[in-house]
Amino acid sequence: MPAMPIEHEALRVKSQQTLFEFLGVELKLGRTFTQCAILAYNEGHADHYKQAKRYACRAADSVRHFVPQVLDPKIRIEVGERLAELDRLICTL
Repeated sequence: MPAMPIEHEALRVKSQQTLFEFLGVELKLGRTFTQCAILAYNEGHADHYKQAKRYACRAADSVRHFVPQVLDPKIRIEVGERLAELDRLICTL
């Protein structure tokens, strides 16, 4: 019995949608961790501040790692802009 044909285009589209969603979550996490770092700093919790800043940096690094896999140039630009904003926030910490 022959194998069923795989819908390569449908898989590619789903893969790209999932990647875009993942990158969006990482960017939101990064922003959340920058906010946590600011709150921890203002409250005098140096350890929590450092940890939250480290997590924000990890989220940005994760996006940087996976964004080259985005095939749509418009989406890649959008994610790049959001990443640049996250990087600016991290630099203020």
